[in-house]
Amino acid sequence: MSYHVNYQLVKQPESRFRSFDFKPDRMSVVTALNRIASVAQERILLMLNNTGMCAIRRLANIREALMYLEGKFDDPKLPGDTGEFYRRKLADQLHVTFAVEGVTHTNILSVVEAAIILERETRRALADSAKSRFVAPSVEIDETILEILARIADVF
Repeated sequence: MSYHVNYQLVKQPESRFRSFDFKPDRMSVVTALNRIASVAQERILLMLNNTGMCAIRRLANIREALMYLEGKFDDPKLPGDTGEFYRRKLADQLHVTFAVEGVTHTNILSVVEAAIILERETRRALADSAKSRFVAPSVEIDETILEILARIADVF
């Protein structure tokens, strides 16, 4: 409820804080892309670890996961192409868990490699911009792959 009371300020309002010129952070997009790639890698690694089917107890990094997906690891329990089995399993888990469409055992390696490359490029760009965040370099990534990685990272 308003009473329409006229008033005048005794003095002009002053801020206790210094005023500053706002400068946009051009690197925020690169930071977001780095976060998407990092979280997507972590979740892919967790999905492979949670299957319980890997011969070693835990995959330590995304390179080991890529080695499993490429079939470069001998698994005595699985004869034949073990890489195809792990690729099918991961593609199925991505579809069930994150509702990712279009990722199959034939192109799951492209998604994992794109996550690795995106994380590496954005990390390099962030390291180069440690002194100045006013200019951002361009980061090239396919839009479809970025949508898939964003869905895996739960960033919509």
